[in-house]
Amino acid sequence: MGRWYLARPAPAVYAGFGRPVARSKRHIEKRDAMPQDPHPAVPRPAVPTTILMRQWVTARLVACLAVALPLCAGAQTGRLPFSDEGNFSEAAVLRGVAATREQCNLASHAVWADAERWGAECLRYWSAGLGKAPVKRVLVFFQGDVYVGVGKTNPNYLSSSIAAQQNDAERWGKQLGLPYIFIGRPGTHGSSGDHMQRRRPAESALISAALDRIKASYGVEEFVIAGQSGGGHVTSSLLTLRSDILCAVPTSAPSSPRIRWEMLGRSRDTTGYTDSYEPTKHIQLGRMHPQLRVFVLGNPNDRNVFWSSQTAMAEALVDAGVAVQVLHGVGSGPDGHGLSSSSRQVAAWCAKDIGTQEILQRAAKGLKG
Repeated sequence: MGRWYLARPAPAVYAGFGRPVARSKRHIEKRDAMPQDPHPAVPRPAVPTTILMRQWVTARLVACLAVALPLCAGAQTGRLPFSDEGNFSEAAVLRGVAATREQCNLASHAVWADAERWGAECLRYWSAGLGKAPVKRVLVFFQGDVYVGVGKTNPNYLSSSIAAQQNDAERWGKQLGLPYIFIGRPGTHGSSGDHMQRRRPAESALISAALDRIKASYGVEEFVIAGQSGGGHVTSSLLTLRSDILCAVPTSAPSSPRIRWEMLGRSRDTTGYTDSYEPTKHIQLGRMHPQLRVFVLGNPNDRNVFWSSQTAMAEALVDAGVAVQVLHGVGSGPDGHGLSSSSRQVAAWCAKDIGTQEILQRAAKGLKG
């Protein structure tokens, strides 16, 4: 059976059913030595101080613009307009969606998420089992990345709608037997925002702000969260931002984007940015729910998100003294990556206060897709 990690030190992370797995070695990017300049510098005549000052100011402005321009990519300019009907087009995914607070307040299935320095967006959500009476505990799910390449967006996503998302939420709520919420990540599923900036700090900060609004609206006391792939990164990130998460199931999750991109031989994330949020670097036990249980679920043979990028979260949680299990599943799709159904099922078991050993026994019978 899997082991329940309670405190450090721990020499290994136990994956699946009692088989120890050595800690993953971080891929170290190789840097070639800078070649020597074959042409020695030639002395230049002195330059007046005023000219040097202008050159310095110009260089500083260029440097500032180099930092600011990526941020401007997510600004309102160039985004498609927000609509109550929801925009599920590939153009919206690529360009982003712009919304105002007023538009959001009038929209159905929407909440204005103000993350202060990280901005504000109108995030769509669909729920089942929530009403006027306070709900103590609710299961929240985050889907994976929508963008996988130009012209490659899943047809099911492109044909989706607000009504279809609500029907799906009701189906999952009934199947799991729990109050259930699905939140559209920024720039997807009709939410405003820029999906091209996923995994950066703002994404999880905005979603956390949305959870604050939902918590206040429905009287929620505790969240159980789960997410597939990029949604799993959101799940891991929220653990570093909130103290009201009772259970978490990051699934097929690039919990360390840096490990993934380095193993791909890249110098930055596939988004083009180098400042992806690394939740493994921000874990603080004192800020977490005292009864927190985490189940890191994935396929060791996943060819999309490498195993060491997934289990990095388990290793960091072990070091922090958090109770964590690593579960194996058989992922769907050509990369063996999809485990969104199993993610929600494991989260539901935890939400129903089923004991860890019982969850491990159920998982041992097989988690697929």
